[in-house]
Amino acid sequence: MNLTLYTSLGSGNAYKVELFLRLLRLPYETRAVNLRSNENLSTAFLARNRFGQIPVLVDGDLVLTDSHAILLYLAGRYAEYTPHAWAPLDPLCLARVVRWLSVSANEIQNGLAMPRAIKLLGWPLSYDQAVRTGYRILKIMDEHLADREWLALQHATIADLACYPYVARAAEGGVDTSSFSHVCRWVESVEAIPGFWPMPLIPNLPTVPLVPVPVT
Repeated sequence: MNLTLYTSLGSGNAYKVELFLRLLRLPYETRAVNLRSNENLSTAFLARNRFGQIPVLVDGDLVLTDSHAILLYLAGRYAEYTPHAWAPLDPLCLARVVRWLSVSANEIQNGLAMPRAIKLLGWPLSYDQAVRTGYRILKIMDEHLADREWLALQHATIADLACYPYVARAAEGGVDTSSFSHVCRWVESVEAIPGFWPMPLIPNLPTVPLVPVPVT
């Protein structure tokens, strides 16, 4: 086993992979990629990932890209290191897990990660539209979690790890999660998983005013 993770401080997508590596207690090394200086677009990095995105996981001779693909790979390849099935292969269970991986890659990315990127990185996108999308997915998640502890199954899965980072850090983009009580309880459940490792804070972040939850 020779695992190397290409990551960047503040990236929720890289963090979710590193969190899973730690939960599985797998030995690994990290390589920092400076996104502000476009190191992810360098010739050397693009040779590993033509999309120019992090994270990238190198496992021996294998090079894996996309955080959710990496989570699925680790859950299957190193299943002996986990006390329960993070991504069960039963068709219905796997479908439920993958459904929330899709939410993470779409609604959460566009509605909770995007306001944060707009405010902290100056991305030239519509902040108001992103915030509206963020509150919409928080409402859906809150209703979904009203009668269950975890997103996909009756125990924590990679679906929870995938969705957690940008929900937990939504306030850094001005999205207020405090009125979504079931989501807040779920965040606490993820953080109570044995071996949980908090996402490292970016130093000296500017304070972003919270946008009120839209009245429906």
